[in-house]
Order: sequence, then structure tokens, then C-alpha cells
Amino acid sequence: MSSNKLEFLPRIPAFKVEQGDFTFYVFHLSAKTLLSIAYTSERTQFNRTGIQRGLRKDRLRDIGTYIKGEKSGPPILPNTIIISLSNDSFFRDGHMHIANQLHGEAFILDGQHRLWAFDEKWCGDIDLELVVSAFIDLQDKDKANIFRTINGEQRKINPSLVYDLIPMLRGEDWVKFEDQRAHDLVEELNTHQDSPWKDQISMVGGGGQIISLSSFMTAIKKLLKKGHIFDSDDPDFFEASIQFELLLLFFKSLADIYSMEWNNKKFLLCKYVGVSATLNFLEMIIKVLREGNHALTDKDGLIMTKKMISLYLKKLSEYRFSAEEAKKKGLSYVGEGGITQLTSRIRKIVFEGEI
Repeated sequence: MSSNKLEFLPRIPAFKVEQGDFTFYVFHLSAKTLLSIAYTSERTQFNRTGIQRGLRKDRLRDIGTYIKGEKSGPPILPNTIIISLSNDSFFRDGHMHIANQLHGEAFILDGQHRLWAFDEKWCGDIDLELVVSAFIDLQDKDKANIFRTINGEQRKINPSLVYDLIPMLRGEDWVKFEDQRAHDLVEELNTHQDSPWKDQISMVGGGGQIISLSSFMTAIKKLLKKGHIFDSDDPDFFEASIQFELLLLFFKSLADIYSMEWNNKKFLLCKYVGVSATLNFLEMIIKVLREGNHALTDKDGLIMTKKMISLYLKKLSEYRFSAEEAKKKGLSYVGEGGITQLTSRIRKIVFEGEI
């Protein structure tokens, strides 16, 4: 137990939780107080004894902005911060007695970005009460196991694990999966209140909409193929909710700069060839952002923003997707050959400066 020379935080009401072989304690504590005794160890190529990922300034800045209420009103952070206290701390009579050891008492297992965003650099003097789950004196192997569980098994689970029982992943079962996933994404784009495609896709044929369900599904299914961004091996974009978030972000951004051409049959933008070519363009953008080491997702979902793609969209906006103009130049942009031609045109405009 602790030495009498140690200083402790004021005792904190808490309750004990036992799960399997583990015991931990749940309570709430001021973010800045917890930060003052918190520490972590980054696992890098050169430090293989560390456990945590490194802190990212862009993530800290974003959370700090949220904490200050500059994004969506008063902040709320209900998720627990998970820590391991030293053996100087203890639980007695319904209270935690936590050693007040500056940056050396509470090892952060989960929630490090949420916690470090309360540094004055990111959110000023704003403070919040945070929910904390505290283990006491965890061994390093247990810290590593808990971290792996939280950020691996309960994170974005690679569906390859689910499909591991299928002898041929790319066989019949995979084809059925592609069809179902593509259908679900198109249906959500057609029904979501904020989608620029709302009620604009012909889901059962007829109706006079600019693009059919089958055409849109064909365009989406290309993204699910091997080597593309919705492939099961992609580290960021295989989860259905993230795929939808990405598509919604991209199409909303596209519709904003092409308000006249959007859902207009005089233009190619919302027809099969335009949708396919612009989705190819989205993959180009993702590739460039990755080459620039931009983080696109985290354990909470998509963190890619409209600002991150605005430069490329602005360059593209010089091209109007006019079917009539294409015809005057002897270009038909029909079928898969037309998609290839239009994709090449977009690439030249955005990345090679041609008009």
C-alpha cells in the first residue's frame, strides 16, 4: 500500500466492478485533474515496449474545438476513459484514494486523445467531469491485452474474419455479399434526408429518375473489388457505416459545386458514366491523401472532411460535364469505354492542369 509521504487527491466516490479475472473501479473525475497525473507510452518502430498509438495534433485540435463548443454546441463526452493506476492507489469503503503523482500515476489505456485535448493548448481553461474506469497495478501484458481488445476486436472488425469460414472469399458467397452491400448503400443514399440523391434513384425501374438502382449498384460494386477502397483488405473503408459516410460526404460536396448540373439530364454528372467516373475520382483523392499521410478514419468512424477534398473539387469545377459539349468534340462517353475516357479527362483536369 502507499507510503505516508505520498499525497493523494481528495477521495472519490466509486463502485467496484468484477468481470472475469479483472476488477476495476468506476467514478468521475475532472479532466484536467486526471490529465495532471496521466501518462502513456507510445509504441513505435524504435520503442517496441510501448503500448499506445502516438498523439495526433490534428485529432487533438478537432476534439479541443469540439470541447470549446465551436462545432456542435455544448460538448458531451460520455464514453469512459480507461486507466491503470499504480499500486500506491487503492479502493476502500466505497472511495478511490488516488496518489497525486504528476504525470506518473494514471496510465491511459483508452481515451488518450479525448483526455489530452483538455490541455490548455487545445481547449483553454475549459474542464469537464469525465467517466473513468480504473484498474489498479495492471501488469504490462494485461495493459497490452486490454488495449488490443478495445482498439482491435471491438473496433472496425475486418469482415475477412467473418468470411474466414467461406472457402472461396471471391466465390459465389462474396458475389452475393457485394450485391447486398451495394444495394444497401444505394438505398440509403436514396432515402437519407441529407443525401443529394434523395428520391432521385429509380429503385424499381421507371419513374423518370436520372439513374437506375442497377446502374448505381454497378458503380458501387467496382469499389468493392480487389485493390479498391471498399475492398475487405482496406484498413479504413470496409465497414458499411463508414462507406456510407464517405459516399455521403463526397456526393454532398459534389452537388454543392454542381448545383445546376445535379440531377439534370442534360449533363453527364448524375448518369451512370458520370457517377462511375466521379467515384474513380474519389479513389484518386483517397490515394493522394494517403500519400500525404492524412488520417481518414479512426476508431469512432470517418474523420475525413469536406475541407480535405475541397481543393480537388475546386479544380474539377472548371469542367461542367456537358453532354452537348462532349458531343461537339466527338466524344460520346458511353458505356465502360466512356467511363475510362471521362475518368482520364478528370485526372488531366485535376492533377495535370488541363482544361
